[in-house]
Amino acid sequence: MASLMPVLFILAVVFVFYVAATNNPLRKCPRCGGKGTLPSSVLEGRYRICPRCNRKGEIGN
Repeated sequence: MASLMPVLFILAVVFVFYVAATNNPLRKCPRCGGKGTLPSSVLEGRYRICPRCNRKGEIGN
């Protein structure tokens, strides 16, 4: 029975992390990849604010 307790504890931790990850209303912005900026199409080496997430890097579902 004592060897079963660590296994149950690990399964409980994995379950809690899974539930927390699936219930999170924010996800990474698909347009900028979570960076919040996009490369400028006019000037090389410059960046502009991502219009989809407004520089947050995350959007709501």
